Amino acid sequence: MSKSKKKHSTEQTADYSKLYGFSIIAVVIAAVALFLWNSNLFQSNAPAVTINGKEYSAADVNYYYTSVQQYQSYLTLMGGSTYDSSVPAKDQMYDEDHTWHDRLVEQAVESLQQDVALADLAQQKGHTLSEEGQESLKSSLTNLEASWVSSGYPNQKSYLKAVYGDSMTYDKLVECLNRAALASDYYSAQEATYEYTQADLDAYYAENKNTLDTFVISQFLFQANVATTDEEGNTIEMTEDEKAAALESVKKDVKAKADDLYARLKAGEDAQALMDEFSEDLGYSYVSSVLPGTSVSSQYADWAYSAAKGDSTLVEYESSSTSYIYCVARVEDRYQDNTPSANVRHILISAGTNPTEDDYNNALKEAEGLLEKFKKGEATEDAFAQLAVENSADSGSASNGGLLNVTPYSGYTQTFTDWALAQKHTAGDTGIIKNDSSSTKGYHIMYYVDQDLAYWMQNAEYALLNQDLAAWEKEIVSGYTAENGDGLKYVG
Repeated sequence: MSKSKKKHSTEQTADYSKLYGFSIIAVVIAAVALFLWNSNLFQSNAPAVTINGKEYSAADVNYYYTSVQQYQSYLTLMGGSTYDSSVPAKDQMYDEDHTWHDRLVEQAVESLQQDVALADLAQQKGHTLSEEGQESLKSSLTNLEASWVSSGYPNQKSYLKAVYGDSMTYDKLVECLNRAALASDYYSAQEATYEYTQADLDAYYAENKNTLDTFVISQFLFQANVATTDEEGNTIEMTEDEKAAALESVKKDVKAKADDLYARLKAGEDAQALMDEFSEDLGYSYVSSVLPGTSVSSQYADWAYSAAKGDSTLVEYESSSTSYIYCVARVEDRYQDNTPSANVRHILISAGTNPTEDDYNNALKEAEGLLEKFKKGEATEDAFAQLAVENSADSGSASNGGLLNVTPYSGYTQTFTDWALAQKHTAGDTGIIKNDSSSTKGYHIMYYVDQDLAYWMQNAEYALLNQDLAAWEKEIVSGYTAENGDGLKYVG
């Protein structure tokens, strides 16, 4: 073989080696990139928002996205939101230009911005977590360790992914929990600094009677609906024009019934008798319901605030493209509610959700034994609180020593409310009451702490406090600018 041919062959082999070498390197790089992508490293660390020059990842925003999503679901359940948790947020509109996903992202970024500002200020002021804050954080971390098991997930990683999105890791979630705990604790510390005099409350009432007064209202709701499914549950396809025409045809009969009831209610007929007569035609209705001014239906609140006792109204409005509402209401009474609220502690001894008589007897025996143990001990409020932490089946108040503030409208089981608001109590009084109406039934061991503000005063103080806290927080957060980044596309 000639030297020239040998040289050419050697060069060619070198070229092939380079080519294959580059190909192998490319494959390795692609494999590594795929691994990193599947590990969510890019999504976890991609800057989603920059707050005052510091970058926060999609995982940081996702922590708050999950929270605001859950809150909107709760509001929907209470009738205060249109968010539908059964439909992907990106597939439902919040308004004409934005999806619910857009809205949730916006709220999540605002929440992160607030917590960052509060946590920064807490650190600057040398604020450390209170004992309550430490216990709350510890409880959150403990629940996190066990939640994936109780929720049926194969491992913690899959649980975090399902709840907080693909970008969340355990370490990042712990970081988010610590930041949120510090922000919340500092907020609570600031809250404790505000105090209001009787003059403050009176002045606020003078300007806000409509929301602070208590109303007694009878409401009758008629609803005209267009069927959207057939007898077998199949969707009936209709154009918007067809829906509108169908709705107009069913509105006539419904409106005639609403007009009839309105005329008779306005003439002074008994509300309960009318309720009984029209019961088959009515939707969400009630007679002489006691409502704080803030809970009066927004559909007729402006009318109710200026109405006299006995005045009636008929309002109508479209609920959706296939539903129309006729609402008849009468103001039965209006007053300033001076009923005192009360602070009590309680220990719920559960008899179960559907207890037998034996279950109730066993729960009562346990309650009596625990109360006797309390009386033979120090018999102090702190001692009762500790027993509540250790024994109460009410998970909502047990960690706080069973402490609750009770008003006539708190929504607790009636026996509980009646005992708490009875005027005969003095500090330290105890008792046992039966609960056969809530989801968890049984017996409450009660401890009376003290009488608190009258109902309207409590609401006035709460409103003033929220007003002052909102102004304080707004001033703090105003110095924190947030700029969205490419990583925001990994949120949700």
